Amino acid sequence: MKNKVKIIDIINEGKDVKTYLLEKPDDITWEEGSHFHIAMLGFDEGDKPNKSLVRHMSIMTLPEENKLGFTTRIPKEHSEFKQRLSKLTVGDEVVIFKIGSRMQLRRTNRPIVLLSMGVGIATMRPLIHSFMNDSSDIPNLVHINVDASNKLYKSELEQVELEQFKNYWVDSRSEYYETLNNIMKTQGNAIYYIVGSDSFIKSNIQHLKMRMVKDADIILDKKDELLSEYFN
Repeated sequence: MKNKVKIIDIINEGKDVKTYLLEKPDDITWEEGSHFHIAMLGFDEGDKPNKSLVRHMSIMTLPEENKLGFTTRIPKEHSEFKQRLSKLTVGDEVVIFKIGSRMQLRRTNRPIVLLSMGVGIATMRPLIHSFMNDSSDIPNLVHINVDASNKLYKSELEQVELEQFKNYWVDSRSEYYETLNNIMKTQGNAIYYIVGSDSFIKSNIQHLKMRMVKDADIILDKKDELLSEYFN
């Protein structure tokens, strides 16, 4: 089902990064870690949809915030979709559809470690907030973000006063893996969620598997038919 929604706010998060907040239709709900398709108006005119005007994005808000949000990079050299997106203003409309989730929190009395790169933190934000709202059956939740030049949502996350939650900003891969190794020593039998570039995901999977983490305990925001490309 397609919904045409208005942009209610645009936040400049730093260099080449913006958060777009959209009105929430009354009949739509979702879980933490969900994604949706966003399209420019007119994408479905003609004989077939114009896929260059559609993108798959993580939803960085929860339903109780009463808005749909996504954060994305808009570099100087950008696609037709990003070019159109960069010109939109508050009050303009976009089309959303195909809400789904592959990253829900697993509440199995095991620690959860979130590993993100850059704007990949947008996928992790609702997981963190869901844990803040209800930490049942999750003893600890830890998040590490690398390449954190923009430090997205920094002021928001620094205000979290919850002993079971730790957040780390790191600026290099060497610092990242040092932090991850230290966390692995204290968070035994954890479940790991990874969001970032393909190389970031694959290097993390290799790092975790070398330390005896099972494939079943590594969660990716990927379709089932694509998982073998990352785990093999």
